[in-house]
Amino acid sequence: MNLFQGIKMEYSKVQWPKKEEIVNSTLWVIAMSLIMSIYLGVFDLIASKGLKMLVSLFGG
Repeated sequence: MNLFQGIKMEYSKVQWPKKEEIVNSTLWVIAMSLIMSIYLGVFDLIASKGLKMLVSLFGG
């Protein structure tokens, strides 16, 4: 058996995901990315406002 025959044999064993699984996984990743972006944006806004307030209180 040469390299290409081995590759072809292994390639035939692969179980590819169905289109529905790919779409669901993609939508899940997009949704989680948006949720994390919003969460991190809000956290950053609160943290920056808090730091500015601390600096103004202590006269920095």
